[in-house]
This record gives sequence, C-alpha cells and structure tokens, in this order.
Amino acid sequence: MMRFPVLMWFIAVSAAAQTVTFTEHIAPIIYNNCTKCHRTGQVAPFTLASYADVKQRALTIASVTRSGFMPPWKAEPTWAAFRDERRLTSEQIALIQQWVATGMPQGDPAKEPALPNFPDGWQLGAPDLVLEMPKAYSVAADGPDIYQNFVVQTGLTEEKYIRAVEIRSTARAALHHVLFFTDTTGGARKKEAAEMAATGQPGFSGFGSVLTLYLSDIGNPLTLAAALAGGMGGWVPGATPEFLPEGLAYVLPKGADLILQTHFHPDGKVESEKTVVALYFTTRPLREITQVQAPGYFGVLANIDIPAGKSDYKVRGSYTLPVDVEAFSVSAHAHYLARGARMTATLPSGEVRVLFWIKDWDFNWQDTYFFNDLQTLPKGTRIDGELTYDNSANNFRNPFSPPRRVKWGENSTAEMGSLILNVVPKQATDTSTLRASILKYTLALAAEVGNKPFFISDGVVDGASALAAPVVPGKVTVLYGERLGTGSLTPGFIDNGKLGTNVNGTEVLFDGKPAPILYTSEGQVAVMAPYALDGKAGTQVVVKNGAAVSDPIALPVAAVGPSIFSMDTSGVGQGVILNSDLSVNSSSKPADKGSMIVIYATGEGQTQPDGIDGQLANGPACAKPVGSVTVKIGGVSVAPDYAGAAPTLVGGVMQINVRVPSNVPSGDVPVEVQVGAAKSQAGITVAVR
Repeated sequence: MMRFPVLMWFIAVSAAAQTVTFTEHIAPIIYNNCTKCHRTGQVAPFTLASYADVKQRALTIASVTRSGFMPPWKAEPTWAAFRDERRLTSEQIALIQQWVATGMPQGDPAKEPALPNFPDGWQLGAPDLVLEMPKAYSVAADGPDIYQNFVVQTGLTEEKYIRAVEIRSTARAALHHVLFFTDTTGGARKKEAAEMAATGQPGFSGFGSVLTLYLSDIGNPLTLAAALAGGMGGWVPGATPEFLPEGLAYVLPKGADLILQTHFHPDGKVESEKTVVALYFTTRPLREITQVQAPGYFGVLANIDIPAGKSDYKVRGSYTLPVDVEAFSVSAHAHYLARGARMTATLPSGEVRVLFWIKDWDFNWQDTYFFNDLQTLPKGTRIDGELTYDNSANNFRNPFSPPRRVKWGENSTAEMGSLILNVVPKQATDTSTLRASILKYTLALAAEVGNKPFFISDGVVDGASALAAPVVPGKVTVLYGERLGTGSLTPGFIDNGKLGTNVNGTEVLFDGKPAPILYTSEGQVAVMAPYALDGKAGTQVVVKNGAAVSDPIALPVAAVGPSIFSMDTSGVGQGVILNSDLSVNSSSKPADKGSMIVIYATGEGQTQPDGIDGQLANGPACAKPVGSVTVKIGGVSVAPDYAGAAPTLVGGVMQINVRVPSNVPSGDVPVEVQVGAAKSQAGITVAVR
C-alpha cells in the first residue's frame, strides 16, 4: 500500500494523454474480476453488471481496490501460479483511480464488452445431485461459538466420485465454515438421533466428533487416517467453488451419509440454517487425495499460547514427505489474531520453494488456492508451515479489549492455525504409506521451544527494504524472533579488517557457514548473508545463542535483489543519499538538478573480484557488482559514474554515484536502482530542487 502513490505518479504521467472510459478500460476490469460475485442471486451485497451500477459505487470501488481489500485475493505471488487469480495489477488499480478522478466518463457504448457468461443459480452450473438438510437449525443470537454436525443421507446405491462441492447457506452471516465428511458406519445418524431427541435441534455437537466415529470403527475403510486426509474439502468465508483438477476426485462411498461439520459464530440475532449442497460427479480417480497440514490438524498440538499484548507470536510445524507427491491446492486456517501465514517446501536438492504466503491475514476471507498445474514434490521434501499472531491492542481485529491470553480452542475468540496442502501420491500404491505418516505426525505433540532461539521465515527481511524476500549473497539481512541474542542491542566488531561472526555468543549460520554480524539483541540480529550462497536456490538458516540452537529455517535464495536504504529504516520514503557537498539529502537540503548524489544500497549479489564475507572495502580497487547497474530518478534513466563497494564500509553495502537529471520535477521524486534485471523496492525518494 505504501508503494502505490509512487506507482500512481508513473501511471498518471502515461495516462494523462488518454481519456480513461468505462467502456474501454474499466468494464473489462470489473466484469472479469468483480461481477462473478457482484450480481443478482450471489453473495455480494450489490450488483456490478452495468455502467450505472459501477458509477453508483465508484468511490467505494476506488477505495477498496486502492487498499487491496477487493477483489478478495489474499495470497501473494509465489513460486507457482494460481488458477483464476482475482488479483488486480497495479496498472488496473491506477486506471480505476484515474477514471474516478476524471468524472467517470462512460465512453462509446459500442465498445463495452459483453458480460461473461455466468451460469444462473449455482456458480459451477447445473449439479449432478442436490442434497438438503431435512430440518433447519436455529442459531442462537449470542453466546459461544457452535460446532454442529449435520447428517444428510445421500441415498446413493453406487460409489460416486466428486469433483466439486458447492453450498448455499441460509444463515451466512453467522456461518464460519463447513467441512464435508462421509460416514458409512451409521454412527453419525445414531448420534444425531440421540441429540435431536434431547434438544429438538438437528445434528450433533462437537469439533472432533467426526474423528471419533472413525476411531470407533477402525476396521472400516474410513479410518482416522482417512479423516485426517481431508474428508471432501469444505467452505470458508471468501471461498469460491472450484472444480478439482482433471483426473482428481473425492470418493463418496455407496450408501454413505454426508456430514456437514459446521461452525457458527453468533452474529447478534437468531438465524436459521438449512444448508443445500450441490455435488458434481466425475469418473473414478486413479489416485486418492490426501491433506498435509503443518502444524498438524489446525495446530491442536502446536502449543499455541499467546500472551496478552504479544504482537509477534510465532507458530511453526514441519513435515517431511515419505513419498513423491503432486500438490494441487493450498490454503490456511486461523482466527482473528493471525496476521500472516506462509508455507515453504525444501526439496532434497536444497531448493526452497514458497508455496503459499498471506502477509495480511483476514479471518473473513479464507479461500482455497488451486495451482495452475500439479506441482511435483519429491520424497524427502520438508514442508514448513508458519504463522504469526498479534494479540496486542494495535490489532483492530482482536476480539478482546483489553487483550487477554489466548490459547488453542474451537471458538473464534480462541486460536488455531495451520497451512494446508492438498496432494495426491505420485504412485497410487503409496497412499497408505503417506496417510500413515501424516497420522503419526499429526498425533505427535510439538516440542516445546524452551530456551532455544526461535524465528520463522516470514521474520527474515531485507535489511534495506524491510520486506520479506529471498536471501541474496552479501546482502544485509535482518532476522526477527525471540532469544536470538542476549540483552539490548549490541553492535558487531571489526577484527583485522573484517566484521566478526560471533557477538556475545550469537552466531547465524547459512548452510553451516557463519555470517558476519552487524548487531544483535534478544529480538533481532542483522547479518551480511555469506557470498557462498551464490548459485544456490535455497539455504537452511540456524541461529546459535550460546549452547542453544534454533530449528533450521528454509529460505529461498536469489542471485541479485537490490534495495535502497531509507532514512527512517521503514524501506520507503527518503533514501539514504548524500548530496554533492556530502550533506545528507532531505527536503530541507535537496540536491540540485545536474549535481552528483551518492545512493547507498545493498543486494547487488556476487562481485568482481569475488566478495569476501565481512571484509571492509578499502583501497582503490573496490569490488563491483557482476551485473550491470542502472538508475532511474524521476522516471529518467541515468548511467552511474560509479557503482560498487562503499569505501570503508563492509562488503555488501553498495555505493552509487550518479547525477540528477536536469529534466526531472522538483520535490521528492522516486529513485530506483537496477542490477541486471532486478529492481529495487518502490517508494524510495530523493529531494530535488
């Protein structure tokens, strides 16, 4: 969000010469990204199916697209592309702002595209079978969250294979999520009948009740391991129904009952829920779907215990695949305190792939994200799931004021958390091996962190941009966590012209190689990533604090990733830049057009000659980046007079001497550094007069 104004500056310059109209520019954006839900009979509160509709809501549309709140797509771009992404590009967002700012002109009606061919009724089209709860359930207006399991008899006389499930809820405001399971034991019917006789309400209560059915009938094919394999998926707020990839399906056994494990969060008024379920059939799959969760089963054994006021509580779980698998979708589940979720895969080769990443978690928008293509993960791949939580008063989603201690629990005001990867074994014969391994992992109590240093990959950031990003050889990198060092901030030290790798007993190891340390404290440590990472796709990072050693954290590696230091360390705004008289550039001391400025950056990658970890740059022949360096100031490209190691500073800090173009505007103008094909972060400015 902080980058947007700078990008708008560029877009506005190019858009000034054209008139942005609804029919040519805005209609394609709205119809292809918004109208699917914003139309009659769907979940959105108003329609966006015409110029009149969109103009009426234009100010709201401009606001929610600028903030990123809409369209509801929380996943960041990662290693693999997702199917049907609802993410607007920066250019599309800028066009919407430009259109609203210029009076929302309609344009030539003949140029307006036709609405997409949306199916009437069910979003996935006509279902093969529609099932409905036989009796409505009355949801109380207030009180604790409700977990109720409803039994819907299918009446199927033969086994069916499900490629999609879609639901219609009559109490959506109070509905938190629904998970779909099947039961062939008859146990669910008996439990429902017993509770109905006592309460008059359909269903039977309990979060883990479905699992107990399988435990009581281990001889049945639907065992506990099958339940932990994910049942038949589910529905959560923000979810869009999707067909499974070709050749994949959930199995619905002959004569099975469908169980809707439903979680209600009372919304202040009495609601009536009578769920209708649409099933879409396909042919028999060759391989069975299994679910990998990290931490296991929504973090039930992950020791979630978040102190009141704690703003960066971290949870992680790791699971190693015993067989080759192919992943087809990924999701996450947590409650109101969660702030971020990330899943990585560390391949046996050492490559680290970011499978899924939500930076700004929102309880109300939990979706399943399908990969464009099946993603192969070989045997021995380590799956890491990591979550962060904010239990401080600054979290506006915190259900408690003042904050309270929060532990694992079923209610929305308690917490849980897991990253969920849906996979199929590459070989159908490996299904039992995979499910047995997942069961063992899920039932194992997570080890207490104790006095070990603790951090997660999302807490490892670029030392200049302050963004979580791949590690770059030689780059300033900051790790945030707990017990990383001792006491308050302690600077590193220089010994024989090199930055030391052990400060007060703290060491940071990348694949076993110690990194030069800039400073340490209990909650953070800043290092220069070793140049030995050059050419690698991933790295395992460990922090030692005396005799205590952290768990290894997997991080992706990039050859180059320049970023410019900012004056306030936020990663945006005024850059760390000197004027020609060596005064610090600022709005009160701007640079003259045509004068030389000095920009300080990091992340240039390997150098010529090869970088030496922690060595101070001295002498006339300072190391220079392998990749070519270019600079843009105010959108104007400029060739630097010098780009290389900053004399007297540690290797990995780059100095760029460049002249301010005479044709840039005055004021705070954007500045960008490019090394090879990689560009620095948006939002850095230089003051010019």
